[in-house]
Amino acid sequence: PEIFRDYGIMHIEGYLVQNQALIESAMKVAKENGLLVSIDMASFNIVAANIDFLHRVIREYVDIVFANEDEAQSLTGENPEEALHSIGEMCQLAVVKLGAQGSMIKSGNEVIRIEAIAAKSVDTTGAGDIYASGFLYALSEGFDLETAGKLGSLLAGNVVEVVGAKIPEETWQMLAPQIEQIKNGK
Repeated sequence: PEIFRDYGIMHIEGYLVQNQALIESAMKVAKENGLLVSIDMASFNIVAANIDFLHRVIREYVDIVFANEDEAQSLTGENPEEALHSIGEMCQLAVVKLGAQGSMIKSGNEVIRIEAIAAKSVDTTGAGDIYASGFLYALSEGFDLETAGKLGSLLAGNVVEVVGAKIPEETWQMLAPQIEQIKNGK
């Protein structure tokens, strides 16, 4: 429990849900310590193999769900927009990532559409993870959902332009002014 003291969000990578007891225990302790619990669905295969568990823990413990189109469909049986609404009924904040079509965010009755940045996609490895990291960073810093989505989109659009899941240092330096613009609401 002390490990959670200095944190506000616990993010779970969906591939870990195969260890259901561990994940549920961590979620429970995180909630008991006042953290937001976030989960990324990882892959439609993982969702399908753990569907009942995911439905239950999302309703009981999870505040934020990140899913791409396939994962959202696997979780709900619905198209991305319908899935966004269904997931949004299970938790506080639903995010459905649509690749080159951007993303959709739902909180309560509010739906925000975020455009993808123009990018030359070489490799999508890590795009969903870095979207979530940018999004959660913005939330943890007190920014609104639109800013969080724009920051996630900027980072995802830049990681797909390189092979692998890491944005090169020189790209980070070039992104710094754009990140500041997003944070300043521009």
